[in-house]
Amino acid sequence: MIWSIINREDLFPSILVSVRAPLEVLGKKELKDSIGVVSWHMPASVDPMSYAISIRTDDNIKKMISRAGNFVVNFMSFEHKSIVLSAESQDGLFVDLFEFLGITKADSELVESPGIKEAKVSLECEVHQELESGDHTVFIGRVLRPKD
Repeated sequence: MIWSIINREDLFPSILVSVRAPLEVLGKKELKDSIGVVSWHMPASVDPMSYAISIRTDDNIKKMISRAGNFVVNFMSFEHKSIVLSAESQDGLFVDLFEFLGITKADSELVESPGIKEAKVSLECEVHQELESGDHTVFIGRVLRPKD
């Protein structure tokens, strides 16, 4: 399953990772949904099915995934390339990236974080390991639900 996803030629190489986590913004605590672009990602295990993402340690999405303990990997098609590239230039701390990018939240079945309806493939993941690696943090997520 995981290899058939990775080898698909219709998927853009960078992925969008979506997460829902509690944040304190301007002194106010709130539950916030956000999106981050991840270029460094790969399968981590076939059994149990796991997926690894590497995120800059100083990125807000890293902090959110650490707090949430789950995330959704969203593979977008090449037709959505402009959405992925636009997401790279924005930080979801003060902007609703779903609205800004014009994409739709999709309810996940097994994790709190939302997926992206326009994604061709999504992986609902629960954080299994969080590894500090210099200026990046590697999250290894157990894939609870792949959706193709």
